[in-house]
Amino acid sequence: MDPILHASAAVLLLLALPGPGDPLRTAVAAAVAAGEAGLIELRRDLHRHPELAGQEERTAGIVAGRLEAAGLEVRTGVGGHGVVAVLHGGRPGPVVAYRADMDAMASEVPDPGPFPSETPGVRHICGHDVHTTIAVGIAEAFAAVREDIPGTVVFLFQPAEETAEGAAALIEDGALDDPAPEAIFAVHCAPLPVGQIASGEGILLAGVDLVRVALSGDGDPAGAAEASARVITAAAGTGEGEGFTEAGVLGSEASEGGWTVTGMVRASTGERRAVARESIRAGLSALELDGVTLDLAYEEHAIPPVDNDPELIRRSGETLRSVLGDSAVVLVDEPTPSFSEDFSRFQERIPGALWFLGVSNPERGIMGLPHHPRFAADEKAIGIGAKAMAAVLLDVLESE
Repeated sequence: MDPILHASAAVLLLLALPGPGDPLRTAVAAAVAAGEAGLIELRRDLHRHPELAGQEERTAGIVAGRLEAAGLEVRTGVGGHGVVAVLHGGRPGPVVAYRADMDAMASEVPDPGPFPSETPGVRHICGHDVHTTIAVGIAEAFAAVREDIPGTVVFLFQPAEETAEGAAALIEDGALDDPAPEAIFAVHCAPLPVGQIASGEGILLAGVDLVRVALSGDGDPAGAAEASARVITAAAGTGEGEGFTEAGVLGSEASEGGWTVTGMVRASTGERRAVARESIRAGLSALELDGVTLDLAYEEHAIPPVDNDPELIRRSGETLRSVLGDSAVVLVDEPTPSFSEDFSRFQERIPGALWFLGVSNPERGIMGLPHHPRFAADEKAIGIGAKAMAAVLLDVLESE
């Protein structure tokens, strides 16, 4: 990825141009453009009223209301506050899904934008307000030309991504069952310049292993907890060769008679993950715990890695180049550190592709690194993302 490049005027112009001889893409792109100002207002409203994971009631209500007004079949309360909206096209074709996450994050840092969060201590600093708005934009644009759309699109508006619980909850509640999608797509905000989009075949984001150490006894559980935390943290950087290994403590909690330490391991390869796991197990076994009993629970792939289907990436990459231009589509060949995503739960069920959507604009001081206190997004990314991913979905829908 090259986060220094800027989206040129030519790239933005190409965005509005459909593929040669594709009147349906032309119509959808025009529908997105016609609604773009309203989408920006929607995003600003969601940004001003962020909701934490599991609390997305207002957001879900707004999404459901807009999609019901557009004529989609809408089911609410799926897997918590999830919304599943189905658009049946007027022509036969396959079933494809598009996912957007809705929750925000805790943050005490003041919002840097002109329409700041009005909810104390909560902000959209991961871009889920942008994701949600893009999905609404695609759904409304498709609804405007519904009779010409082949097949069916299932729009999944997911709660609780930040706690990695929402995707599994949606699946458990039947979001992928009727109709059953053959493939699923999504975008995630990234610190690329607005106008660029990036992804890669195979592992794009590493999975997360959870480590739980329970300590009890008549000795010094608090001291043992500190020693256990040092062991978990020491696993960072273990392993050889290219790639990364990250490890750290997520928290520790005192209870009657003991302590529980919770940590995580994220690694770019299975070999590195195995080395880190054995480092933690060996380190904990070597601790001298006088009067303290240690119980280790190691949950591999508590969050699975985002594993992009190679054929979907190749195919959608070609479509994106035709919409955005060759220079706007960036392919990466190794996992991105420090982030995981429960979009991977959907990929365990059906082929899927996650793309990173550029939202940065250095010239305007907009820095789109998710989870950073100064995270912000150039709103041009909304129209870009909606038009580009609508074209990707149309390509799959028209494949049969």
